Amino acid sequence: MRELPDDEVPQNLNTLNAPGADYAPFIVEDGKYIIFQSERPGPTEGHSLWYSFNRNFRDRAGPAEYSVPLELRFPYQDRDPTDTMRILFADTDGFFAPSSDAFDGHPCILYRDGRPVEIYFTSHRLLGKDGKLARDGFAKTNIYYARFRDDRWSEVRHINEINSDYNDRMAFVTPDGSRMYFVSDRPGGYGGNDLYYTQRDLKTGLWSAPVNLGPDINTRYDEITPHLSYGGSRLVFASNRPGGLGHFDLYYSRFSGYDWEKPENLGRPINSERDDESLVLTSDGLWLYFASDRMDALAMGGFDLYRMATPDNLLDSVKILLTGKIMDASSKLPLGLDATIKIQFEERTIVMSSRKTVKTDGLTVSNQFEVELYSGRVYQVEISAPGYEPAEIQLDYRGSIPSGRTDERIVFLEPIRPDGPDTGEEGRIIPGVVVDADTGLALPASTIRKFLGNDVDQVPNVDEKGEFVITAKPGQEFEIEARSPGYVMKRQRFQEEGLERIRIELKSDGTDPCETLQPACVDNVRILFALNESSIRPAELKKIQNIARVLKKNPDMKIEVQGHADRTYRGPEDRAYEYNLMLSRERARAVQKALLDLGIAADRMIIKGFSYLRPIVQAEDAVKGAVNRRVEFRRLRE
Repeated sequence: MRELPDDEVPQNLNTLNAPGADYAPFIVEDGKYIIFQSERPGPTEGHSLWYSFNRNFRDRAGPAEYSVPLELRFPYQDRDPTDTMRILFADTDGFFAPSSDAFDGHPCILYRDGRPVEIYFTSHRLLGKDGKLARDGFAKTNIYYARFRDDRWSEVRHINEINSDYNDRMAFVTPDGSRMYFVSDRPGGYGGNDLYYTQRDLKTGLWSAPVNLGPDINTRYDEITPHLSYGGSRLVFASNRPGGLGHFDLYYSRFSGYDWEKPENLGRPINSERDDESLVLTSDGLWLYFASDRMDALAMGGFDLYRMATPDNLLDSVKILLTGKIMDASSKLPLGLDATIKIQFEERTIVMSSRKTVKTDGLTVSNQFEVELYSGRVYQVEISAPGYEPAEIQLDYRGSIPSGRTDERIVFLEPIRPDGPDTGEEGRIIPGVVVDADTGLALPASTIRKFLGNDVDQVPNVDEKGEFVITAKPGQEFEIEARSPGYVMKRQRFQEEGLERIRIELKSDGTDPCETLQPACVDNVRILFALNESSIRPAELKKIQNIARVLKKNPDMKIEVQGHADRTYRGPEDRAYEYNLMLSRERARAVQKALLDLGIAADRMIIKGFSYLRPIVQAEDAVKGAVNRRVEFRRLRE
């Protein structure tokens, strides 16, 4: 067996450890200091926060040389403790030292220009000797914070919009202060302790309602000690789920660009047969620190702190912008209908559509897509459109890739030729779309038939945008019939010559699409939402009730509940996607809950959020883009 170099195995930080639990390491100022909680004897009983200065911090790749720990005070002292320093530290006015009373630790500190800005930690509310509330909070553990201004710390306060009457703890806040991941056992989760996240409006300072990270991350067991890599592409946490090496093991999940992927166990030598928890990564990605009660020759008892070089699977990914132009291989012109782009990697799939630009005369002048992917993976990309043979591309983004890279592709789609080689007699492909006559919105549940004399052809594959294709020979006259649940049937005559695109507009018959309980009707239903809201309006409930009736009538039918948002978010642009992704998922979950309450089993529904990536109308105005704030449904076919 290969003997691992010293930096590839966990190193017990013996100088920092003491009998009892040393836990929750937090690295600040690029490794200059380490802060952690400890049960060691000190000025206060129980858990306290301690810190140590790394004398060798300038050598980032070298060994750490930690001083004897001191109880946490700000500002720090960059040398070993002496009696003189202890006397100076006796006056805590203007410094920070959390009370040991009900202190549950797990610190997270934000820095700007080498100075602390905020500290977050877990504790309980406190009652004073007079029985009055001395520290506010809810019934159980709460997440508290204090701010450092003018060389003084503010009063410690609990975060009202995040905390609950259950145990909320172990907060990790991203360095820019915009997002928090934390642990809670509140109702509505998947197990004992689940991971949640919340977004902060940096203008108002208010946190959004917490969102559960979902079943891809959480289990019916416990997930604790969340930490996000500095670049934001790795989520690390501990869990006691089955299949690990010990009781609590450390896991990591990669961000796909859309969602967190299925977690993977970090394996040996990071995990052991005992508890391994509370892993953090340095901002430069060189080192990781964690706490473990493993059997080790230098172990002091209870949890000890360990350090090792960061393995490749925890290094932050680099974003790569993939762009594509979709062309018709026969005409060598931009494709006249939106293409579907399916990107698969590992056990994940991203599905998106291209966007075409069309002149007023119906001529398509461009058809493009772009998507952000990440290094360290191999992607399989399939581009397809009705009436065309799909094209496949393999993208290998492993190895060293510089940041800011753009991968530009041109994809030619070949028209489907059912009768063999092109003789010029089978005609040409003409794209079409069926829409609501009043709103112009697509009707994906439609069925299309082509009439040519006494011949009738069923047109297959009306897609989620109501688009389809037909084949017409030169000079041919034909009729197109369109039917859609909730709409009046229409038959319309067309002439092939000069025809670039077919558009069928259907009038509503005044009923809900699912009034007649046809299975296809679910594709026509849209649940609309108010601006920045995820609660279901009373006017939309009848639509959901009819969906439930359809599902009960068709017990083998499964659906995808798709949440969408508009582009009216007024926060920082680099947070618009994440905010709207959270909002779109909340809308989908609200509809899922309504269907659950109506007796539809959870395993018949898949929840997805698409942020603002699939608008019906291209508008950032809150009124014009109102239809983009929606939930849609798609039937899942085995």
